Amino acid sequence: MKTARFLQEQPIFGGVGDQAMQSIMLLMRELHFAAAEVIVQEGEDGDSLFVICSGSVEVLKASPVANGTFGKRIAILQVGDVFGEMELIDTQRRSATIRALEPVSVLALSNADLFQIYESDPQTFTLLALNLARELSRRLRNIDDLAVHYMATNSRTDPS
Repeated sequence: MKTARFLQEQPIFGGVGDQAMQSIMLLMRELHFAAAEVIVQEGEDGDSLFVICSGSVEVLKASPVANGTFGKRIAILQVGDVFGEMELIDTQRRSATIRALEPVSVLALSNADLFQIYESDPQTFTLLALNLARELSRRLRNIDDLAVHYMATNSRTDPS
């Protein structure tokens, strides 16, 4: 299992104190996945976020024009990256498929775990919620940039 220091160096746990981090680590589950194994499937119910401790994964999004079973690759995530955070915020179904590119180990934190932090340590819960919001904002900005780039590229090739 990764150390508290490793987690504190990741944006989602940035600013969390040593004692609070030790408590959070007791809640987290360590999981391992083989290369090519699907970790989460788009459309499934989900209730956990995952911090990648080793290995890398690809993020796949279904598309009506995508080739292959899982759709188009929209990102590659590596050690320290987080996925599944949206399900902690909005409790909707999984928005993408995550598949291991190599053997992967993750630490998982569930909605129930987050609620336990809320009840026992509201200050740390608030910090985690703010960090989650910042991570989602960063991702939204990246998607905005990609969308603008895509629109600019397609407008140059549009014959009309």
